[in-house]
Amino acid sequence: MLARCGTAVVLMVVLAACCPEPPPPAPVIDLAAEEQAIRALSAGWLEAAKARDGAAIDALMRSDATTIFDGQVLVGLPAIQANREKEWAEAPMGALEWTTTGVVVAASGDLAVERGSWTETEADDGEVETGEYVTVWSKVDGQWKVLIDAGTELENEDETGDVD
Repeated sequence: MLARCGTAVVLMVVLAACCPEPPPPAPVIDLAAEEQAIRALSAGWLEAAKARDGAAIDALMRSDATTIFDGQVLVGLPAIQANREKEWAEAPMGALEWTTTGVVVAASGDLAVERGSWTETEADDGEVETGEYVTVWSKVDGQWKVLIDAGTELENEDETGDVD
C-alpha cells in the first residue's frame, strides 16, 4: 500500500511539473481612455499642421503609413514627407480645421479608426473646401501611430444648384 501511495505521489509530482501554468489573464483595456488618447493626438496633429511643423507630424506616422488624398496614394513616410513639403512650398497657408466626429477602438486596444470632417480656406482666393476623413491608428511599441489617413473633398452646390 505504501508503495502505491509513493508511486501515486511521484506520478502527481511528475504530472504537475509537465503541466504548464495557465496564462495570466489578458490586461483590461480602457477603451474610453484609448479613444481620448486618439482625440488628443488628432488635436495635436491639427496644431502641428497649422504651424507647418513637419517633424511633429512625422512623429505621429508609422514608417509604412499610407495617405490617400486628392487622387494620390502615397505609401511610406518619405513619400508623404516629400508631397507635404512640395505642397507647403507651393501654397500659402490657409485656414485649416478638422473635427473628430467618432473614434472606434478595437477590443484588443491596438487598432483604432477615427472619422471626422475638415474645412480648409485657401489663403490666396478665400475658396472654402470641405470634406470628410478616416484615419486608422495602430499601436507601435505602445504608442498610437497613423497607419492610413484618407480623405475626400465633398462637392458643394453653388447658388445655381450646380456642383463645384
